[in-house]
Amino acid sequence: MDTMIKKIFLTLTVIIPVTLPSLVIAEAEQRTVCYSGDVRHIVEVEYPQGWAVPCRVRFTSPGDSRIVWRAETSEGFCERKAEEIVERRKSAGWDCRTEEVFDSPALTDSSLFSDLPPPSR
Repeated sequence: MDTMIKKIFLTLTVIIPVTLPSLVIAEAEQRTVCYSGDVRHIVEVEYPQGWAVPCRVRFTSPGDSRIVWRAETSEGFCERKAEEIVERRKSAGWDCRTEEVFDSPALTDSSLFSDLPPPSR
């Protein structure tokens, strides 16, 4: 019996470190909203299955919303690409702010932003 417990323990010490990273749930979804005057761009990383991958980067500008990057197996790829887009906006003088995204049918894009004026400089 003691040998069986040792075998199980040794097996778990090998399996857990190997499989645990792939079981990590994605962080809470965030989006960054960048303003330049009255123009608003939204950059967000989406996790369609609730895990770190697959993921996709959505870029929304007035009149357009599209997926600009996606990853099936490379953890961190979407977050890096989203940050690159935001940094380009910031370096061009845009005011960017990151916010949490809550998955609720009551909280839609229009309800979150329609009553808010652009940030003052």
